[in-house]
Amino acid sequence: MLSGGVAGIDRDVWNDVVRRCGGTTFYAWEWLAAFEEAPPGTFQPAHLLAYRGDELVGVCPAFLVHHCPRLDYAYSLSAAPGLRDRGPVLLAHSLAGLIGGPLVLPGHRDAAAALIAGLEQAASVLDAWAWGVANLPAGAATGLLLREGYAVAHVATAYHIDTTWPSPAEYWSTLPGRRRRKLWREQRQRAEGLVIAETRLDADTMVRLAHDLLRAHGTPVDVFPEAYLRALHRHLRPYERTIVAADADGIAAMFSGWQFGAEWSLWIAGLRAARYAAFEPYHSMLAHTIEAAVTSDTRVLNLGRGNAPIKRRYGAIGTPLFLALKSANRRHDALLHAWCRQLEVRSQASPDGLDVVSRCC
Repeated sequence: MLSGGVAGIDRDVWNDVVRRCGGTTFYAWEWLAAFEEAPPGTFQPAHLLAYRGDELVGVCPAFLVHHCPRLDYAYSLSAAPGLRDRGPVLLAHSLAGLIGGPLVLPGHRDAAAALIAGLEQAASVLDAWAWGVANLPAGAATGLLLREGYAVAHVATAYHIDTTWPSPAEYWSTLPGRRRRKLWREQRQRAEGLVIAETRLDADTMVRLAHDLLRAHGTPVDVFPEAYLRALHRHLRPYERTIVAADADGIAAMFSGWQFGAEWSLWIAGLRAARYAAFEPYHSMLAHTIEAAVTSDTRVLNLGRGNAPIKRRYGAIGTPLFLALKSANRRHDALLHAWCRQLEVRSQASPDGLDVVSRCC
């Protein structure tokens, strides 16, 4: 079944399936509602739902992408001219999120293949020149798409921490002693004058700090437009878990995050860049986040993309994320394979993938 937006889908039924599938914030009905309300680009919702009888057994959020700053940046890395001018692409579901692809309930593995086939059918109906999956984690689904002839490229890496430890002390004991002592020293030095806390952040502060950090890196704010950030803030409020660092002048840094199910995703960073260097408050904020996760019902802490050396020092493990694309036109398919090869080479040249400091893919 093809749906033109989450407004026509029962929120509780959708979210129940996502939770039972182990899905995260980026599959939540509310995340999709925010994206549809104020997208960072021009997107047309085209979500796929798989039923067995009357039971919803699988979902695959997807958008027909007419314009996306992240996708345009990836297009710009291609030696093949005119990729962005060929028309819309159907993607499941967005380069903005930290994961993509179909979700199916246990015992319904065939539904995943049906959803992928449905993606191709929807692309034909919607007149997309290509279709595929964005930010697909390495695993069985990636293998399925490779066997189906998709052009595949590793475009980013998301970093996760298993937080199912009895206590923070036991988690820290898993790190080498010398590294642990160095991290604690850096936390003390860089957190001087700062108070670290978990809180709910107001939308104005979230927008200001996120845009300050983007500008400090020379990144256009169209990857996270103000209207989009405000829609996220409003729709995802029930799941918010944000970590901030505050000084005498107010909130100086943030990790805006949301927990859906057992995974807490820290997705949007922000910083009063005129006052602090990039990593100055982050060490103490990261340590606080890990301890908050260990002492709550969080089982996985998703630290997102970028800053790979810092995250690995704190014990995070990288999960490769892939872009997989296909076209019904053989010439277009050849261009996609060549482009994905170029993206793969560019991605492998950096631990952060496709220049996520300048354009978060």
